[in-house]
Amino acid sequence: MKAIAYHGRGSSPDKIDWLVSAIREAGIDTIVAPNIRDVADAYEAGARELPVDAAAGHSMGGTAALLLAARNPGLVKCVVAVAAPVDRRLQLQWLESKGDKYSKHLANELAALGPQLDATSPSRYIGPGMPPVLYIRGDRDDLVPRAHVDILVGLADKFNFPVDVVEIQGMGHTPKSEQERQAVRNAVVNFLASCLKRP
Repeated sequence: MKAIAYHGRGSSPDKIDWLVSAIREAGIDTIVAPNIRDVADAYEAGARELPVDAAAGHSMGGTAALLLAARNPGLVKCVVAVAAPVDRRLQLQWLESKGDKYSKHLANELAALGPQLDATSPSRYIGPGMPPVLYIRGDRDDLVPRAHVDILVGLADKFNFPVDVVEIQGMGHTPKSEQERQAVRNAVVNFLASCLKRP
């Protein structure tokens, strides 16, 4: 079995060991973790690996995992998205509304993408044939609001694919404590065990 695992913006593959080890624990032995710059090049890296049993990622990497599955029905069996923007236009609006220096910097980066912002938004492509999705977020995530979960759940209702939402109490945008990482690991292992059994 094979998976692709994406890191977040400004991060690197070695910083998502908490995600990669959970995927491995679920029984997937081949895990490709590319070094990515943005959602567009993450998508290209993932497209070269298709088909995969799972596409997973944190933050921007979770957006890429959702996009890969949405644009390639039948070629991704399960998706794990952790703290991932589902609609990048909505994410831009959220960051612009926050007013702090870091959010403003991220908003400027997103705004500079222009039309590519919509072209790399999973919400524009999710439709029939979307595989089961596990969406994990911390209830203290101040970078990606809960509205993205609502969008995903609405699309799941419309196009009839399963979405499991796991909200981890006290966690911010990234799982940092051992307890938070364990909660993520348990959710990923259980979801993949169930998803990969589906015909």
